[in-house]
Amino acid sequence: MTKRKKIDVALPEELLNSFAKALVPEIRAFYDSDEGKAYFEKWLAKHPEYDERTPDARASGVHVSVQSTYQEK
Repeated sequence: MTKRKKIDVALPEELLNSFAKALVPEIRAFYDSDEGKAYFEKWLAKHPEYDERTPDARASGVHVSVQSTYQEK
């Protein structure tokens, strides 16, 4: 396996925000679908520390809070 040289690229914040705003509806649609829900449940089974439905998640000190600031125009 060959090592690749790291390339640092600075992107304008405006470009990153636009890209994120374009992705948010697609990500939401995926996780609202049956396929997305099944994928998330499978992921939670591998990462129980993020499952807020279990007491262990709260006791571990890991707190996941998702809050969207996305506003459609």
